[in-house]
Amino acid sequence: MSSASGRDNEQWFERWREGRIGFHSDSVQPMLARYWSCLQAPPGARVLLPLCGKSGDIHWLAQCGHPVLGIELVEEAVRGWFTAQGEMLPRALSRTNFNRFESPERSDRAAVSLDVGNFFHLETGLSDSIDAFHDRAALIALPEAARQRYALKLAELCRPGVEGLLISVVRDERRDQGPPYVVTDEEVERLFAPNFELERLGEQPDERGMTDIAWRLRRKAPLSC
Repeated sequence: MSSASGRDNEQWFERWREGRIGFHSDSVQPMLARYWSCLQAPPGARVLLPLCGKSGDIHWLAQCGHPVLGIELVEEAVRGWFTAQGEMLPRALSRTNFNRFESPERSDRAAVSLDVGNFFHLETGLSDSIDAFHDRAALIALPEAARQRYALKLAELCRPGVEGLLISVVRDERRDQGPPYVVTDEEVERLFAPNFELERLGEQPDERGMTDIAWRLRRKAPLSC
């Protein structure tokens, strides 16, 4: 990992330690609730959530019957999710590069697995168990230099045909004061079009002068020789 990546990671540890998590919401992301049904995610599809934090989207997707695999750098965020659910923190299960905290299936929701570690260290073999994905705040949390690497890693983790919902953000003022970082439509196309079919589903402005944009992504089949 480069020193720049290390500094970027430390930023997130500091934010959680200091409670500077204005980006967090306990509620489901409105674009997820509105557009998830546009995806061809089968019932019971296991959903990958990169850089999931303690997002309300985790519980919402699990309530929809989707087993969730969340990836989060900061263990405090994962602990916060279990606290918010009124659950004891499970014992961590150690695996390569990650500590996993698992909440079993319940009568009101599917199982939830939250892995603490660096998203970029996920093993490629995990793709066999990922049926869909939702990126609420991963792409827009990364500086420009890391976003190409993220797009390639996401493609690596998805089998052909796997679909996902991605949220990008633009501002009324172009000055990039992220995170969340501005990611224009042109950049989304440039990053993901080589490996995914893209569909721009809609947008939603807010009172802060920011606009969330929802995208449907579908992993392309590799080109044959």
